[in-house]
Amino acid sequence: MSENRSGGRIVKAMEAIGAVSLLVLMVTVFIDVVGRNLFNTPLPWGTELLEMVLALMIFAIYPLLALGFGHITVDLIQVRPSLNVVQRVLSSAIGAAVFALIAWCMLRQALRAADYGEATPLLNVPLSWVLGGIGVMGAVSALAFLLAALRTLRHPGAPAAPHSTEVI
Repeated sequence: MSENRSGGRIVKAMEAIGAVSLLVLMVTVFIDVVGRNLFNTPLPWGTELLEMVLALMIFAIYPLLALGFGHITVDLIQVRPSLNVVQRVLSSAIGAAVFALIAWCMLRQALRAADYGEATPLLNVPLSWVLGGIGVMGAVSALAFLLAALRTLRHPGAPAAPHSTEVI
């Protein structure tokens, strides 16, 4: 029961991070567009902020989508219902591999950026923090895909997610 509560808190925190990121994204774009059109002066650091906030939003939400099979899927190959479990496990394994590769590449780049002392030009945010955060959240996404595959193997008849709109 305590695992469920702490897991629920982590999910709520990640959802809140994603929601706040989206709010910051919208407000920044609004201010930038108004400043550009009315005063002919965009936010000088707006693009940098948008890039970082967009990365935060994507990598905070994707583990939740992976764990709940909430991401968009397209069935290009129709399989028998008995093979749906295999298809779901295989897609989760591929997702885990892709996000593990993303994590590895980003963490490697974060170490390089830390060695060179790279930072964003205007806000002077160390790139190693940004790339390291993306790498860590990529690893979390890979683990979420693996957990989704294990859950599918344990409960093969269960829907992909409680809010699933899957049509079989």
